[in-house]
Order: sequence, then C-alpha cells, then structure tokens
Amino acid sequence: MTRPLASLALLIALPAAAQGVNPGGKGAETPLQRIAALPGEASGWRRAAVADFETRPGGAGLGAAAEYRPSLGGPGVATLYVYDRAIPGGATAESLAAELTQATREIEMLGPMRRYRVEARQAGPVITLPSGAEAMRCEALTLAFDGGSKSDSYVCLGLARRSFVKLRMSFPSGVPAVEAQQLQMLGGELAAAIR
Repeated sequence: MTRPLASLALLIALPAAAQGVNPGGKGAETPLQRIAALPGEASGWRRAAVADFETRPGGAGLGAAAEYRPSLGGPGVATLYVYDRAIPGGATAESLAAELTQATREIEMLGPMRRYRVEARQAGPVITLPSGAEAMRCEALTLAFDGGSKSDSYVCLGLARRSFVKLRMSFPSGVPAVEAQQLQMLGGELAAAIR
C-alpha cells in the first residue's frame, strides 16, 4: 500500500476506533472488552476474576463477567455480567422483565446442585446511576443451605448498549439495609462504568 493510501485508511479507522467500533465491520466492543474496561476497584470491592463465556462451546450470547470481592477481605461476592442471549438486534426494554424472571429462575434451578433452596423472594432495591436515573431493578432472595446456614442474595438487571447488565451479589445473612447500601454503591458505580 502506498503511503497516501495508508494515511487515508488510518484517517478512516481513527473515528471508528474512537467510538469503540471495530473498523473491520464487527460492530461495537465485545462483552469481554466491556468487562475488561471496568475499574479494578469500585466502592470498596476489588475485581478478582474475569470470564469470557462467548468462547465456550454453546456460549454465543452469554457474554462475559467480572467477579468482585470486598477489598479488605470479609464475606460477600458480586459478579457483573454483560450479555445479549444472542437476541437479534440485542437486548431491549421489552425483554428486560422476562430476563429478570429468567435470571431468578436460574438461581432457583441451581439450588439442588449447590445444596440450597430459595426460602424467600421479594422485590429488592432499585440501583441508580450517579445522575439519579434508574440503572437496574433487583430481586432479593434468601437462600437456605443444607446444614442450616442462610445467604442473602440479590439479582439485579438493567440495559446498556443493547446488552443485558446483570449484577449478582450475595452475603451471609446479615443486615438488609447495610447490604442494600453496598448493592447500591457498587451496582451504581459498575452500571455507570459499563455504559
């Protein structure tokens, strides 16, 4: 390629790259790229592991996830997922309520394998962005494990750039108001970052 043509190709590719678009025609950032761009630490939680489900057999539409643990140690785990379930055109506001029902159903179905049952389920807090706009709606679940221990578990769902954004957060049973505050702080920061 001659130097003028190479310069022209670079000028065409730069605006697309600045917008997060792959100039090769593949479209917006992948779920893994979006997850990898999340902060290493947020609201007192540190990113631990990142998973790319898209590359696994049968993983099309399952996206990627980042796990967060309390920075100072202690109980609790949070996982943020970005995915679209391979819905043509991506996730939409119309599909959001059904997806929250599906996410809760998946937690219930995992119970026998992970030795728990869902003892209680109720509407959880709403996670908002720093602007005050709603980012995710949550369900609060109490999980009763074989052996007698219990866990407070939250599943929250929202949309960002035609993808579902799901936050799962679990704690040993404790003070719901404190858990809701941690859920709001971490969820709000991660929801803002994923946009």
